[in-house]
Amino acid sequence: MLIRILVLIFIPGIVYSQSGIDIEEHINSIIAQGDETDNSRYFDLLLYYYENPIDLNRTSKDELMLLGLLSNEQAEEIIQHRELTGSYTSLYELQAIKTLNLDDIRLIQPFIIVTENSSIIESFTGISGAENSYVATSYSRLLEEARGYSEGVYLGSPDKAQFRLRLRNPGKLSIGLASQKDPGEPWLHNDRIKQPDYLTGHIYLENHGRLKQLALGDYRMQFGQGLLLGAGFMAGKNVETVTSVKQATLGILPYSSVAEDNFFRGAGTTVQLTKAIDLTMFYSNRYLDATLSSDNNAVSSMRTGGLHRTRSEIAARNTLREEVWGGSMNYKGRSFSTGALILSNRFDKRIVPADRLYNRYKFTGDKLTNLSWFGEYRLNNFIWFGEVAKSLGAGWAINSGLIGQVSRFAGLSLSVRLLEKDFYSFYGQSFTERSTLGNENGIYWGFKLYPSRKVTISTYYDIYSFPWLTSSTIGPAHGSDIMVRLDYQFSKTNKVFIQARSETVEKTESRSPVDAITENSILKTILNIDYSSSAALSFRSRIQYNVFNQHETGVLALQDINYSTIKFGMSARVLFFDTDSYATRQYVYEKDMLYTYNTRAFYGRGISYYLLFKYKPIRSLSIRGKISFTEYIGTNQIGSGYNLIEGNTRTQLSTQLHYKF
Repeated sequence: MLIRILVLIFIPGIVYSQSGIDIEEHINSIIAQGDETDNSRYFDLLLYYYENPIDLNRTSKDELMLLGLLSNEQAEEIIQHRELTGSYTSLYELQAIKTLNLDDIRLIQPFIIVTENSSIIESFTGISGAENSYVATSYSRLLEEARGYSEGVYLGSPDKAQFRLRLRNPGKLSIGLASQKDPGEPWLHNDRIKQPDYLTGHIYLENHGRLKQLALGDYRMQFGQGLLLGAGFMAGKNVETVTSVKQATLGILPYSSVAEDNFFRGAGTTVQLTKAIDLTMFYSNRYLDATLSSDNNAVSSMRTGGLHRTRSEIAARNTLREEVWGGSMNYKGRSFSTGALILSNRFDKRIVPADRLYNRYKFTGDKLTNLSWFGEYRLNNFIWFGEVAKSLGAGWAINSGLIGQVSRFAGLSLSVRLLEKDFYSFYGQSFTERSTLGNENGIYWGFKLYPSRKVTISTYYDIYSFPWLTSSTIGPAHGSDIMVRLDYQFSKTNKVFIQARSETVEKTESRSPVDAITENSILKTILNIDYSSSAALSFRSRIQYNVFNQHETGVLALQDINYSTIKFGMSARVLFFDTDSYATRQYVYEKDMLYTYNTRAFYGRGISYYLLFKYKPIRSLSIRGKISFTEYIGTNQIGSGYNLIEGNTRTQLSTQLHYKF
């Protein structure tokens, strides 16, 4: 067992930089803003476009704005420059665009590329000369023993291991393979299990004449506003208060994540029929984890966590077979685009939710067909967008909105969502309050003001309702969410922001003699300062303060130190937290291994710190390690259930090696 762990730790891998950019620091500098509980999807989006950069000669304004790093005017001028002068031959041409300065270009550089036409054979042979292929492995372990291990409920070890292989010819070809062992799973602990329970792989071709996209293996899809098909790139409510409400139709995308749900396994292709019309067709056939009913002829729920640690979790593995097929026809003109989508799901067992009142309108059956129409229209600096979807034999869903630049000093957005309680979507990810689509109505306003080059004011207001019961309410409920933020940029590397976010939501509270719906409110405030003393050394200071129902409070204070050179990098943090309850818990993003988005939740009282280093002994090889330690004050137990730890400390060790070839 020890030998296997040592092999995992010392297999080669790289955290590399594209065009001389340290991608870890680059993405961290973008993502570590504001309330980080909502930023995991944005992290995934940036990482996806780092691995699959946008080709400036084939992209659209929508896709450029999806990055969240460009204004409407900047994205428009990038496209106009291509239409007026012809295809880009180099990224240096971006310097000719008036609205882009060098800082803007550096910001988007890791996520864009310029390619030339090539044959499919040339795409495969070009992999050997590409500088974007890598192999990586990572390992982590929680040192304290949880109850599930001491009682033998978890059948495996606490080790977590990942492996990734990616061969890429950006803009042309991607070949990927990834696997993962979660903590508690029996691989590496049981010699009879020869491989991890999760493996994913793909071959993906794009931009080959009329063949725009072809995916074999695992893939995901994004059309319209994500009511039926969303790839998980919807940023949601965050500091980007204007452009975050709109999605772009990206079609078929390769899948190489270690997240074990919400992807397709089979084949899909997009073909260009005419200059303006594309046709997409896809088919998927895979097994899902689900909880079987007592007679094994139906399932009561699907499991999406991908965990197979206990006998019950292993018994639920691959118990439900799902077939998905569908297609989309898309038209794209200069100012107007539209498309229609059909999606059909078939299961080999009936899905019958548990007999609960809040499940009355949940999907029941073994087949579902959805239809949708989506489109957008551009007029000057404004874009209208929308999607209307229908579950045949059930409900409707609408997501529509408007974004625009009122002037160079102000931008705004408006989004309306109406999702009936019996609307069903298994692969939808749209702009909503809840992750499950259906049973929600809402209106969102977003504004962004630029009173000067150094000052940015961002705000949004979202009101929503749930027409039918949810698992946390005994009746229809309402909620609201408002955020205001002020950013001030002293210089390129020195900046400060102040943010306040107020959320109000109705939930069920147990009272005698009957339960009642009560209104809960929480105010979250942040003061953050980023500053540096040199190009290699930077600091971050932050205070977060929450107030729940005007009497429970929670505070968190942290200090970060970051040092980075070509050969060596180090990040350290010390953090203090003190919360009255779980309701006033504090979330904060912390740096981790590449490809890993890590948001920690802190509640109770205590101190936490981590030390992360990376070292590049040669240009192609990078070694990373991290130790994270948290001590809780005034308690002798951490966690709950089978994850309960006897004691008041939590220690996590992680390592990663990454090799570029």
